[in-house]
Amino acid sequence: MDHCDVHSIFTSLTEKQDEALRLACQHLTSKQIAKELGVAPVTIDKRIDAVRAKLDYMPRIEVLRHYRAWAERYDRTIDDPTILTNSPPIAAPTASQPSERSYVFEDSLAFDARASWDRNSSWLQPGIKPSDLGVGGKLLFILAGAVAIMIVAVLSMAFANALGTMV
Repeated sequence: MDHCDVHSIFTSLTEKQDEALRLACQHLTSKQIAKELGVAPVTIDKRIDAVRAKLDYMPRIEVLRHYRAWAERYDRTIDDPTILTNSPPIAAPTASQPSERSYVFEDSLAFDARASWDRNSSWLQPGIKPSDLGVGGKLLFILAGAVAIMIVAVLSMAFANALGTMV
C-alpha cells in the first residue's frame, strides 16, 4: 500500500482504535493496554485487527510503524519517541543467564527458567535435576518411556484379544 493510502486510513480511525494504536506504539502488549483501559485483551486485539483489516492485514509491527510516522507528520504526540525505529535489530547478548534467574525479553514477556512443577520435585533424588542428565541419560530415559508405552500397548491388545475369544 502507498503511504498516502495508509495515512488516509489513520485519519478515519475511531477514537478507541486510535487510543489502542497509540498505546501499542509505547511497547505495551494487548494485555497491558487492556488493563490500562479497563477492557478485555481480546477487545484490544479486535481494535487493532480492525485497523489491520483496512490495511490488507499488514503485520502489526508495520501498522505501528506507519501509525507512528503518521502521528509524527501530523504533530500527534506519542509518549516515547524512540520506539519503532527502522534501525536493524540489536543482536542478543550471547552470555547465558544462571538457571535460577528469569529470562527477560524486550517484548515484555518474562519466562522462568524452571517450570513450577520442577522446582520442588519429590520424585527426584536430592541433588539430581533433569538438567544434570547428559544427552545419553536423556535418551535412555526417553527409550525407557517408549518401552513402557509399548509394553502397555501389547498387554492391552492381548487383553482385548482374550476378551474377544471369550465372547
